[in-house]
Amino acid sequence: MLSYKIDEETLLRLPEERHLEEAYAVVMQNLEHLKAWSNWARDDFSIEDARSFVTTNLQNFAERKGFALHIVYRGKMVGNVGYNTIDWANKRTEIGYWLSAAAQGKGLMTRACRALVSHAFDEFELNRVEINCAVENRRSRRIPEKLGFKEEGILREAEWLHDHFHDLVAYSLLASEWKLRNLG
Repeated sequence: MLSYKIDEETLLRLPEERHLEEAYAVVMQNLEHLKAWSNWARDDFSIEDARSFVTTNLQNFAERKGFALHIVYRGKMVGNVGYNTIDWANKRTEIGYWLSAAAQGKGLMTRACRALVSHAFDEFELNRVEINCAVENRRSRRIPEKLGFKEEGILREAEWLHDHFHDLVAYSLLASEWKLRNLG
């Protein structure tokens, strides 16, 4: 299965059935933290929800529709990052991510997203990578900003979060911008 080493302490791996218990435990330990920004994080989140995620993710991976990867830091799963969708006709993708509270502030998500951006442009030969973040989620917004994404605007009431809509900031990066940034 897919596995990508970012550095000596961090790797990305495709979630499999054998990772269910660990992934479920990380979600449950971080449920309150995740509920602030993730509509899938609910009080009734179950091991069956985790199993369904793995099954759907593996199917999407096989069909080249997109996929999520576990972020494993020092041997422990600490979050997810992936291509929410891949639009092959228009050569674009959207990256989504979450990270456990204890793993934040170490640059893990920036490195993981950098790896996916590089993969999208160099391996998949896509032209555009998008990241949408809640306007109020400053930590999440710093990721595309550090990677050189351009802020395109506000998507008003674009996401339903448990009991209300919230606005998203749309960021994008083009292959030409990525290549220029990495040459300089």
